[in-house]
Amino acid sequence: MVKSEGGIGQWVGRRFWESRQFYSAYIALFIAITNWITIQYKLFLESVPSLSVVFSNIWVFMAVAAVVFTVISILGGHYIHRKRQFRIEQAVATEENPYLYKAAPGKERDLMIPIAVLQLDTLEELLRSNNALTEEKKAQFQSFRESLVKLMQGQAVGRM
Repeated sequence: MVKSEGGIGQWVGRRFWESRQFYSAYIALFIAITNWITIQYKLFLESVPSLSVVFSNIWVFMAVAAVVFTVISILGGHYIHRKRQFRIEQAVATEENPYLYKAAPGKERDLMIPIAVLQLDTLEELLRSNNALTEEKKAQFQSFRESLVKLMQGQAVGRM
């Protein structure tokens, strides 16, 4: 595990982030569900008094509501996640990633891109020595080389 040196400010920032994640994932959900159940129980008994015999206790109502809404949540979540929302979220996350258009600093920029330029130069030289280098291929090599040089310099390529 890589340990970063950030001091007390970074430690506090991480704990704050972790508390927000826990709150939004668990505590707020628990509060929202319990609030919803108590409100619906009260409204349900007021609007349909004949069912107050079946749901005379809030625990019975909670059990039935938990089963019904668990099934609805699973089916709805499956549809949203698998059929729609996951694709949208992935597309947006990909577009927001700065390293989709730039070389990542470190081994990619300092090692992999220079190796790619070397391979490109070597392949072009081999084609030239075998009289197999066409003008079209030469233009492609030049275009790729320019893009790789931009990446080595930390610039972006493609559309942002």
